[in-house]
Amino acid sequence: MKRTHYTVRIIASDRFPTPPPPPFQDSYPVRLTDGNYLELPLQPFPDGKQAIALLMSNQTPFAVEQALTPLLADAARAFEPEAIAGIPTLGLDYARVVAKNLGLPDYVALGTSRKFWYDDTLSVPVVSVTSPDAKKSLYLDPSLLERVAGKRTLIVDDVINTGGTAIAAIQLLQTAGTIVVGLVVVLTEGHDWKEPLSQIAPELVQQVRGLGHIPIFEQVDGGWAPILATQF
Repeated sequence: MKRTHYTVRIIASDRFPTPPPPPFQDSYPVRLTDGNYLELPLQPFPDGKQAIALLMSNQTPFAVEQALTPLLADAARAFEPEAIAGIPTLGLDYARVVAKNLGLPDYVALGTSRKFWYDDTLSVPVVSVTSPDAKKSLYLDPSLLERVAGKRTLIVDDVINTGGTAIAAIQLLQTAGTIVVGLVVVLTEGHDWKEPLSQIAPELVQQVRGLGHIPIFEQVDGGWAPILATQF
């Protein structure tokens, strides 16, 4: 059955003193760093055998964004960044509010749309798990280079899953002479991102901070259950 609505909400910690056990039906409560839960709808893959907890950051209620922003800012503050870079598209809103909360004068929005004044030397190819067939590149606007060059820069995104986009952002910023100090995301998803990240920036594997973690789900009797995967 196709989804006809998208419902996301924050659930207070006293609702679930301990995380609820599987199986899950239509949604999954993600425990956040403050003890509260982010309830996300479960979205089955086309084959119906597996599912993900779906965070569509540009479609969440403002109340959810307001609840997540201070948590992201706290996680980001620990890195003492001098600059914030956001990954398109869904990480840009979070990067902006995090930079503002940290008292920074601005932030850098990386992009996938090439403007005519862009320099191809400030671009890298990227493959997104949500758009695996789309051939695209990640760009840094040359006019924003001074915002990150030589600075301790923190990358902000909504979710890290395979790590493809995050790795492209790291490589792009390093090309620009940036000191990438870490990555802050709303959620880490699975563990597939750890191996490829360790290959290009092993020091950053332990510098990824998420407000919560979402597993991949498999269909079981009565609903959906997290797939128990060996962590890297």
